Amino acid sequence: MDAYQGGRTQLTKFDRLAVWICVLGSGVMAALHIVLVPSARSVYSDVDDLIRGLTKIVMAPGYGAASVMLMLFLAYYGARMRRAYNNQTASNVLFLGIVFSLATNGLLIWALYTPAGRSMQYLG
Repeated sequence: MDAYQGGRTQLTKFDRLAVWICVLGSGVMAALHIVLVPSARSVYSDVDDLIRGLTKIVMAPGYGAASVMLMLFLAYYGARMRRAYNNQTASNVLFLGIVFSLATNGLLIWALYTPAGRSMQYLG
């Protein structure tokens, strides 16, 4: 039965993978902001010489909260669209969730460990 006729469609393997990546990414983001960011703020120097204002943005609690909420929203909305309408837009929303999850977590990890990597250059 087609979704437009009142039926519900099942999630595809891509949809389940995208939802899993978004949920995992939000968990990683929350864990990093709870465990590493407070100590990194006091130990590491700023990375503002690479990109101006990066430390203030990435280390802010709002960045983590907004990223977690957006990842979870994209996963929920994409899965709901797939079940209700079964159209290409659902795949686009879920793909955007994957890209956003990888980009925000990558940016946070890069901002946390770049100063530590730079300090290792002086040991050699």
